[in-house]
Amino acid sequence: MARNPDDRRRLFKRIALLLAVVVAGLVLVVFLTRSEQKEPEIALGYNFTLDGKSWSPAIKEGNIRVELDWDAAKLLTLNPTGSGNFISELDMAGSNPSVSNQFGNLLWPQCTRIATEIFIDQDIPAATRSQMRDATISVFLWLKELTGLYIVLTKGSSERGEEFSTGAQRISTPDDNIIAIHWVNKENTVMSPDELAAATMWATHKNGQQIPRSSRIRLSSNLFDTMPDGEIDRLSKKMAIAHELSHAFGIGHSNDPDSYMYPVLAPSASITPADRAALALTGSRAC
Repeated sequence: MARNPDDRRRLFKRIALLLAVVVAGLVLVVFLTRSEQKEPEIALGYNFTLDGKSWSPAIKEGNIRVELDWDAAKLLTLNPTGSGNFISELDMAGSNPSVSNQFGNLLWPQCTRIATEIFIDQDIPAATRSQMRDATISVFLWLKELTGLYIVLTKGSSERGEEFSTGAQRISTPDDNIIAIHWVNKENTVMSPDELAAATMWATHKNGQQIPRSSRIRLSSNLFDTMPDGEIDRLSKKMAIAHELSHAFGIGHSNDPDSYMYPVLAPSASITPADRAALALTGSRAC
């Protein structure tokens, strides 16, 4: 121990310097720890029983990459409500997003590779399975063109690569960036007799946005049995499939009875200008 004042002062300076270094080190560790922490991801599931409020956030942030005619394009304009909010022409035309809240609209980013998997219940006759597969693929190619999204078919897209739907798959959550489609025999207990389809999407709240993580769609064979043949632009099996798959891309139900997104498809159902505008918006979220 120091025995004179000068030695004591030197000792105190060394102790103070050591403490300063230790404190600085602790502050640096805390800063680095905090800077390395990421905003927590909150995964939620939506079953689309409720529709979103407005397309306005998507329109303000949108980067549309598909060509629209004038009737559809003019619906992508915003009108101030006087309370600091906006309403779009598309909202007033009756179209609704699947989900919109304080995080905006629930839409896939343009750069996300969305893998599509088709599974069909083995109890369904082989000839019908083939027709279901072909109709589903046609609808996805149509959606890919009208949304501009990066959609790829990865499983169950051919007879040789046929994938059978199992009970466990029909209640499980698909992996990230996957839309899993399950054609279910109407006799299967996973769906009620009067239920034609059910869509669920899992999303992540991250960096102030909500982004789809995966989606599972169940289609009853009853839908295929009761709907007429035809193309997507009129009442048909393909239109019914397009209605359900459009939910997985961010479109909710329409208030227009003539829209293919109306809750109950009518003989007059068609792809309206509002529907085309909404499809373009679902592919407008920049990376």
